Amino acid sequence: MGSIGAHMGIGRGLKNTADQALDLELECLQIFLRNPRGSKARQLKDSELSYFKSMMAAHSISPLVVHVSYICNPAAADPHLYDLAGAIVAEDLMRCAQIGADYLVLHPGSFTSSSAPQAITRVAHLLNQVLKQDSSLVTILLETMSGQGTEVGRDFTELHEIVEMVELKDRIGICYDTCHTYAAGYDCSNRAGLEQILHDIDCSFGRERIKLLHANDCQTALGSHRDRHAHVGQGFIGLDGFAELLSHPFWGQLPMIVETPLEGLQEDIIKLKRLRQQQWRG
Repeated sequence: MGSIGAHMGIGRGLKNTADQALDLELECLQIFLRNPRGSKARQLKDSELSYFKSMMAAHSISPLVVHVSYICNPAAADPHLYDLAGAIVAEDLMRCAQIGADYLVLHPGSFTSSSAPQAITRVAHLLNQVLKQDSSLVTILLETMSGQGTEVGRDFTELHEIVEMVELKDRIGICYDTCHTYAAGYDCSNRAGLEQILHDIDCSFGRERIKLLHANDCQTALGSHRDRHAHVGQGFIGLDGFAELLSHPFWGQLPMIVETPLEGLQEDIIKLKRLRQQQWRG
């Protein structure tokens, strides 16, 4: 069975984040390493780094995941925003190595005033430039998106096209977000839907690329193309959908990160662990 964890803030420092993760009994963890809606990143103190890394190791919290800030747009047509995205990804890879993170999750971005094919090429070019100069062993995970507005990554074909153009393929993977893909039209609320999704994935980038699940329910209907996370069991995917996910021989083995508000987050973790236990007993 895969590990179950959550996204936590680091506004009060990595020591506090580690303590919160232990209080919530998280088995894996995702964090930002800079302002989630900006580009600024504070210097991490040696003392908090040491405490954080020792707690992660002592409690076998794995994988450790970093999410790139939302301001980062690797598909941007604007040269300034594109260069900023490259700088953020490069720096976050270094900071990932600093804290011992396994993965860096990246939204492919939005093509705004250009086209999807042009944006896909820009994303792949940025990844190639950054990875060529990076000495860490951190894997970048492209996140599946809902297709809201001009988002890139709204379907598996677009993600596959990016992956195909990345030269260092051992450094690229996929983060599968249940809410985003449900909103994009991929029905993960039942076993037949999960099997169809796997078939579609195997016909594109391949299931071996998927390293992580963002386990979020969806406030909006199938194919709505609206990114609205819901607490587990309180959206259109529902508890039955997550039970199917956790009992599936492929999906159930992946680490799961919940990205819901702190109020109600502990209940989401408990629900997923309870569903996992029921599947194990079954």
